[in-house]
Amino acid sequence: MSNNKGVLLVFAKSPEPGQVKTRLIPDIGVDAATNLYKELLTRTLNTSVNSIFSEKQLWISGNKEHSFFDSFNKINHFKVMPQTGKDLGERMYKAFNEALNENHHAVLIGCDCPELNVSDFQSAVAMLESDKDLVLGPAEDGGYYLIGLKKNHIELFTDVEWGSDTVFSKTISIAEKLNLNIGLLTKRSDIDRVADLQAYETRKTKRVAS
Repeated sequence: MSNNKGVLLVFAKSPEPGQVKTRLIPDIGVDAATNLYKELLTRTLNTSVNSIFSEKQLWISGNKEHSFFDSFNKINHFKVMPQTGKDLGERMYKAFNEALNENHHAVLIGCDCPELNVSDFQSAVAMLESDKDLVLGPAEDGGYYLIGLKKNHIELFTDVEWGSDTVFSKTISIAEKLNLNIGLLTKRSDIDRVADLQAYETRKTKRVAS
C-alpha cells in the first residue's frame, strides 16, 4: 500500500450549461443551474483540499479539459481521471477498482452536498482504519453523499436506481447481505430539488446575517 490515509475520489461533471443540475432547470433556468453547480463544485473542491487524504483524485464526467478544472488544478494538484461506464454505479465501481489497487481505503463523494465538511472525512477515515468495511454518509433525499470502502464490491453498485429516494436503503440492504460492517456519518442535505435549494439559500442568508 502506498499510504495509510487513503485516497479521496471526487466525482464531478464538467459545468456545461444544460448538463448540470438538470432537475432544477425547469424551475430556475439553465444559467442559474449552471452557476449553482459551479458554486457547489468550488465549495466541494475547497473542502477536499483541506482533507487528510494522502492523494486526491478528480473523476470527471464530460470535458476534463474544461477551463474550470484547469484553473483550479493550477493551484491544487488533484490527479484528474475520466469517468467511464454506462451508469453511475459502473463509474463508481471502476473508480474504486483503480483506487483500491494502491490504497488501503478510498472515499468517494459527489459535489451536491454543501454541508460536507472536513470532519466528515476524518470520521470516515477513522471508521475505515478500524473495523468498518463500508462507510456511508446518508442524504436527506434518500441517497448518500459519501461512500467509503476498503474492498470493492460490485454488488453495491448493481441494480440500484440511481437518483431515486431508495439508493441509501438499497445499499444498506445489499451491504447487510454481504455481511459488511457498516459505519454511518451524519445525515446531510443534497441539492437536487427546489426545496433543497430554498433551504440552502436560507442557510446562506442566516450565515451572512450572523
